[in-house]
Amino acid sequence: MPDEQGPVADAGGRTPGGGGDPRDATVLRLSRSGTVVFASSRPWLHPLLDLTRFLETTGETTADCELYDKIVGRAAALLMVRLGIRSLRTGIMSERAIPVLEANGVTWHADARVERIDCLTEDILANETDSDTAYRIIRARARAAAARDPAQCALILENVNLTRGGQSVLQDVNLRVGRGEKILITGANGAGKTTLLKTILGSLSPMTGSVQVSADHTGESRTGYVNQESVSVSFPISAQEVVAIGVAAARASRGEKEQRVHDAMAVTRCTPLATRMYATLSGGEKQRVAIARCLAQNARVLLLDEPTASLDTDGKRELVSLVERLADDQEITVIMVTHEFDTMDRSGWRHLVIEDGALSTAEDAP
Repeated sequence: MPDEQGPVADAGGRTPGGGGDPRDATVLRLSRSGTVVFASSRPWLHPLLDLTRFLETTGETTADCELYDKIVGRAAALLMVRLGIRSLRTGIMSERAIPVLEANGVTWHADARVERIDCLTEDILANETDSDTAYRIIRARARAAAARDPAQCALILENVNLTRGGQSVLQDVNLRVGRGEKILITGANGAGKTTLLKTILGSLSPMTGSVQVSADHTGESRTGYVNQESVSVSFPISAQEVVAIGVAAARASRGEKEQRVHDAMAVTRCTPLATRMYATLSGGEKQRVAIARCLAQNARVLLLDEPTASLDTDGKRELVSLVERLADDQEITVIMVTHEFDTMDRSGWRHLVIEDGALSTAEDAP
């Protein structure tokens, strides 16, 4: 989980003081010609994540700007490079950050230099050089940390147990998932992966424990489910009609329903498929249409059960890229069960393993 920067020490073991006025609570400040463009006093790497969102939403740039950041480690340096920062001042600079800055032409001044910063994120990114990969990892850790606050959770499972046919299928499952998190669940056949998804979906009820999905004020389902081939049909139906299934039960006007279908197909790049018969689509196209159906439904949690199993290499890559974009751009929570995790880039995903109905992090799994 993300951790705020802890004590720092220089090569001699001393803990130096930060630069600037100690009464100034500002952690990060972006300025142009002496005018403050953006400032933040939040902990950890949140100020740089906030600056990223600020630049994306306002159209502002870092051109001709100087950035002040109270403490700069390698993680912060990678985010700065991604934002195009060229001039930097800091109170404390980690030696791990310097190669990143200098390799990307960033001029910098530090009041003090330390060997390392005591922060788990720094250790995770110790050998990372790609700023986009670093950003995905940092943002994923931030969202996972946000799940500590129930108000920031998309999904909460508490002490969930389920028995079928006298066999325990889920055992004391506890899980909190933040909004926009990407969760990867792996495990052997029969371990309980699909049962877990169907319990979250509500099609199976736990014997004990509770499942809470973020509420919708309209009462509409906020959870969408896609499996290896989400819609099986033996009659003529177009791709657009499949997507429209997602709004069939919605309490909305006809115009609003049509707009939701249009928007869902656009964001999943299904618009050119609208009039095609669903049965004629490729495996990857069918999965994109299935995800569009979930979006038209206004789902904020996507449950994907082996969605890439029948796809070729390009189809697998395109589908994973699509759901990553939905999570990153729209804060849609993605929970994906797969056997094919070895072939995908897992940066930015939280990896969980289910074994005999018990859920654990990949690092803690036997």
